[in-house]
This record gives sequence, structure tokens and C-alpha cells, in this order.
Amino acid sequence: MSLAALPGDPDRDPDVSPLLWEIRRERRMEFVFEYSRLLDIKRWKKINYMSATQYPDNLLGLWINVKEELPSLLVNEKVGLLKVKKADGTIISYDGTNDDEMVGFYMIEKGVDRQAFDDRVYLAPVGNAQIDQYKDKGYTLTQTPGWN
Repeated sequence: MSLAALPGDPDRDPDVSPLLWEIRRERRMEFVFEYSRLLDIKRWKKINYMSATQYPDNLLGLWINVKEELPSLLVNEKVGLLKVKKADGTIISYDGTNDDEMVGFYMIEKGVDRQAFDDRVYLAPVGNAQIDQYKDKGYTLTQTPGWN
């Protein structure tokens, strides 16, 4: 692939050059469920890419045919809660009668971001045991900003 022939990605972050975007896209595919993916995102200072509020598709599950693969979910307790997202973006909610329509990306119930996506996540906290060890030796070790 030549640099001049890089495909134009309409989803490209405008802060990232097309070449870097392509490299990062490759790494995203290679490390999708590995810890390396999180390290990449932190290194690039792009933790907001993990925000389900900003990118709701982050919380989509696998493609599933609920009736064939997990019929135990098709119960009255799941009416209005069980949802799938079709490839065209249409969201189908289980209404108790539409078993055959429940084919698509599984949508996690009540999925929300675990934590705020702010600059705090780029820094690791200092362990309390280490702070205490330093204190015992007469030194003051302070906590990382934002982790008090």
C-alpha cells in the first residue's frame, strides 16, 4: 500500500493523520480483546475512544440469533429489556411475540461507562503500602494527582 493510496475513512479522528489512523486501525483489529489495546489508547491519549456514551456501539455484543442460540432469554422478564441491533442500525426490543426478529448484535442491558473518561486514567495511583514504606523511612511520597 502506498501512502497516496490510503483509503479515506469517514470515521477518522481529525486529530490523527491518515497514515497513523491506518496503523491504529490495524492495531485495533489485532489487539481487540487484549490489554495491549488499552495501553495503545492510553499512549495515544485517546481514552475517550472507550466511552460508550460517546460511542454507544462499544457496548454491542456478538451477533446472535436469540431464538436459535439462547432461547432461555425469551421470557416475560426480558420484555422491553432484551434488545438487538441490526446491521442497518435498527434496534429491535423483545415484546414477547417477536422471537423471530431477535437477530442482531446483542445489546447489553443498562450498559454505561464504568468510570469518567478524563485525564486521571492516564496516570497510575501510588500504592498506599509504598506511601507507608516511605513514611517509615522518613520520606514523604505523595499520591498521584486525582487519585487521593
